[in-house]
Amino acid sequence: MAIGDTLRDLQLEDGKGIISYVKEYTYLGVRITKDGNYEPEINDRINRGRAAITKLNSVVRDRDVTPKTKTHIYHAIVKCTITYAAETWCLKAKTVAKLNSTEMDFWRRSARISRKDKIRNNIIKQKMNVARSHLDDIKTKQLQSYGHVQRMEEGRLPKEVMKWRPPRRRKRGRPKLTWAEGIRELVGEKRLMEEDWNDRSNWRKKIVTRIIVKWVQENVETWCSLLNKLIN
Repeated sequence: MAIGDTLRDLQLEDGKGIISYVKEYTYLGVRITKDGNYEPEINDRINRGRAAITKLNSVVRDRDVTPKTKTHIYHAIVKCTITYAAETWCLKAKTVAKLNSTEMDFWRRSARISRKDKIRNNIIKQKMNVARSHLDDIKTKQLQSYGHVQRMEEGRLPKEVMKWRPPRRRKRGRPKLTWAEGIRELVGEKRLMEEDWNDRSNWRKKIVTRIIVKWVQENVETWCSLLNKLIN
């Protein structure tokens, strides 16, 4: 297949074959578009996850199914469906909101709590013993993938692709968020050092540790509130 701005088929050098031009192509389950837009693929993944949640509705709302079993179902079916090939995603605010909304849809059904009850998401997650969101898992996978490529020898194709920058001038207006910029934000957010990726085990350890610390910080306020209610 041929994807790009040429809008034409490509003739092979030996003249015996033609590579047909297409606007998009699915390779290893991932949709690749001619302009590199990843939004259709992300939306497709989210829609598949929502469809899986709908089909599992009778199971996740069953009182006889334990929260632990529901968590296993989520990780084995829903999360794997949504986050497939998420290492290459650019996490815009709109994308993050969709991912969080889809995840909470599952946990809300599992806890048998309606939106009309107006119960906060962190309360629902605590009830279902949810320690990590799939957004945390996506960020972890992206940083692990980044460190893996950085440790490759110079000249390897994945590393050359990651370092490559378009030679032409960019279009007018605000530039789109790139994957590399998103990684730099993650590195700063988790207070990692750029050279930490040299040590594979240390790099992975720091990534997971930062996520656990963040989760504790986000839930301290809720824990204190519940403790005060018990005391009073």
